[in-house]
Amino acid sequence: MDWGRLLWGRPSWLRPVRSLAMVYLGVTAVVFLAGNQLIFQPPAAGYRPDSEPFVVLDGDRKLACFFLPPAREDAPLLLWSHGNAEDIGSLQPLLERLHARGFGILAYDYPGYGASEGSPAERACYEAIDRAWNFATVEKGLSPERILVLGQSVGSGPATWLAERRETGGLILLSPFLSAYRTLTRIPLFPGDKFPNAARIRSVDEPLLVAHGTRDGVVPFEQGRRIHDLHPGPKHFLAIEGAGHNDIWSRGWPELVEGLEAIARGEL
Repeated sequence: MDWGRLLWGRPSWLRPVRSLAMVYLGVTAVVFLAGNQLIFQPPAAGYRPDSEPFVVLDGDRKLACFFLPPAREDAPLLLWSHGNAEDIGSLQPLLERLHARGFGILAYDYPGYGASEGSPAERACYEAIDRAWNFATVEKGLSPERILVLGQSVGSGPATWLAERRETGGLILLSPFLSAYRTLTRIPLFPGDKFPNAARIRSVDEPLLVAHGTRDGVVPFEQGRRIHDLHPGPKHFLAIEGAGHNDIWSRGWPELVEGLEAIARGEL
């Protein structure tokens, strides 16, 4: 008995197509079932939430934030959505350095990160940044025009989502992607993609500053450039020469601070 023919059928050009289809379906199933685990990688908490300048917002789930108010009434506030494998504790030295330059700081941890309760997921991140925006505008009384929404890497997703829906003074995206799964493929292959920045940025009216490292090995440099090009309003693009994905601040500090100060002055 020809077991090979029984199992696989007659030799056919369709066999490679079937094999590719099976591989695609298998990978798609993994992406669909484990999408959040692929996107979010929370580190161990790097801070104690009961010490200043950390604050915890109460609600259905506690949301941990790092808050340093603006030093002047006309100074801007950076509403900060951080990158993947970090939390607001690991960012504290950078945030304090920016506060010393005159920026107010409100950074928050995604659910499941640091002292924030819950599990990380796309919708949960949207709810978290909206709570942070309400904390700044309602509880602290800051006018929306003073709020500069900053998102780095995966943080570009919730930052762009908020800028599309809320009034702000501007949007700053560092190492942004077109969408979450497009960091894996150059063309859209998988259904149920998350954080569709490329689609949303077309609806954002506020000024946009995009910065991307020219040697970014995680999110291709071209994706940051494309996000910039798709935005219909005032905008500026910073190519941080020699920077990868995780050293954009250390390599591009002067250019980034100059860009932040320019968008705060409305001079893009």
